[in-house]
Amino acid sequence: MFIGKINQRNKHILIFSVLESVKFGGIDGLITSLVPFDDSRLASANSECPSIMLDFLFYRITNLYIVSNWKSRIEYTKYLLKSESSPFIIDVCTHHNADISKYVAQLLPSPSAIGNTYKIRKCYHGLLQNGTKTDAVSGWLVYASFYYVTGQFNVSLRLTDYVLSKCLPDRMKEDDDKRECETSRNCYRQKIHYTMNLNERIKIATIKNVEYIPNSSLIPEELQLEVETKY
Repeated sequence: MFIGKINQRNKHILIFSVLESVKFGGIDGLITSLVPFDDSRLASANSECPSIMLDFLFYRITNLYIVSNWKSRIEYTKYLLKSESSPFIIDVCTHHNADISKYVAQLLPSPSAIGNTYKIRKCYHGLLQNGTKTDAVSGWLVYASFYYVTGQFNVSLRLTDYVLSKCLPDRMKEDDDKRECETSRNCYRQKIHYTMNLNERIKIATIKNVEYIPNSSLIPEELQLEVETKY
């Protein structure tokens, strides 16, 4: 396991090392290279610890998107889902596919436009339903925005109430791990079970913020000035 700072000199060697461990050892090789089983920190830990630490690594890097080509990215995740065999990698691709769906939905024509077709509405529902799989709340809030901009305020309120019921102190926020918040980590450990796959753990134990893209078709009118030129 590498202990030290990652810099311009060693980053390529480290990336190559990780890729080699994945190539020859699959996800188990990656876990071993990141968290050696003879590490003294794991000596007193339970058997789920390496898996949980891999989760935390995933949360640390999952939002490092380059903001472009959302449609291409969602197609690429679909390709990976068909070609990968590792359950963890499949879960990661499924999560990214769902997360990107929330952005692709915002690229569609306005759902409140006059003469909007059934086909476009169907696309919205498909993408937004997929987007609810990313965590406990953010996908549902984007869905609430869809109902808000189409004037279905009662549905939007019900979804918002549902989201509020899920914003509990025992859920880990997406940026808590970056601050090394041990309280959030402990809540996460208590919330999940080792038999759950990654996506089940994400939906049950984490919450994320909503992000609107500039000129989003789903941004409520009251917030449009906030995203004219930035996310």
